[in-house]
Amino acid sequence: MALTVSELLTLLRLREESCHVFVGGSPVDGVRRIYGGQLLAQSIMAMGQTVRDAHRLHSMQGYFVHPGDVMRPLRFEVQAVREGRNFSTRHVRVSQDERLVFIGASSFQTQEGVHERLPPMPAVPSPEQLPSEADFFANETDLLERRRSHVSLIMQLFERRSEQWRPWLDPGVRTPVNGLWCRLREPCGDDPLLCAAVLAYASDLDLMTTAMRPRGYGAMDSHARSASLDHAMWFHAPVRPDEWFYYDMTGPCAMNNRGLGAGALYQNGRLIATAMQEGLMRVDDE
Repeated sequence: MALTVSELLTLLRLREESCHVFVGGSPVDGVRRIYGGQLLAQSIMAMGQTVRDAHRLHSMQGYFVHPGDVMRPLRFEVQAVREGRNFSTRHVRVSQDERLVFIGASSFQTQEGVHERLPPMPAVPSPEQLPSEADFFANETDLLERRRSHVSLIMQLFERRSEQWRPWLDPGVRTPVNGLWCRLREPCGDDPLLCAAVLAYASDLDLMTTAMRPRGYGAMDSHARSASLDHAMWFHAPVRPDEWFYYDMTGPCAMNNRGLGAGALYQNGRLIATAMQEGLMRVDDE
């Protein structure tokens, strides 16, 4: 089933069931397990709806406890941990039929101070100079069908451009670095909470495939499996996910079948967010 940007935005606008309790669903896209970026984005929306408008999201951390099932509704229970003048802290528990799927925490802050130091983005080709993901897969349909995954869902929602599509796919020991341009295919408005949630949604897909590169497995390798264990993000500046942003990724280390992925997200030449993720990395003979 194709998912449109409009449907994604509707998916992220959760229904309030009672005070600080929200309900949401998932797209049925041919993959039974819920995409981790969806849980991140929906959790941000749930927690953000319980704070004052002047408080803006600046950090979010979460743990993926059990795989989520796209066929079952999600229940988001938010706890107000702190309600200060300048900072608010929220916890969220996400469950399906009383089975815990995800736990997370977010911090929100009012605007204060004028000091700003945001590093510039690395020198990379502009998105107009690079091949799109859709164009690449137009000639590689067998790969996409053989290993159907959340990649196809992301392709429907985001335009992504990179010079590394072939190295990303093919097996072979490589340095754990990756980078791509990304933007939502349709406008999403200027709600800061929704924009942060969409950015979190996009941030989940490629960190673990980058971390797996030194092991010699490509993103479409049927012998390699990965699963997110946790995810953290820090939001440094406002973002518009429907405009080009650059995602610069590395895999700093791996140990005990776990890999660490680190990402820096840039827009308009400056750092707007940082992402970190640890994931489980296994191959069939392990």
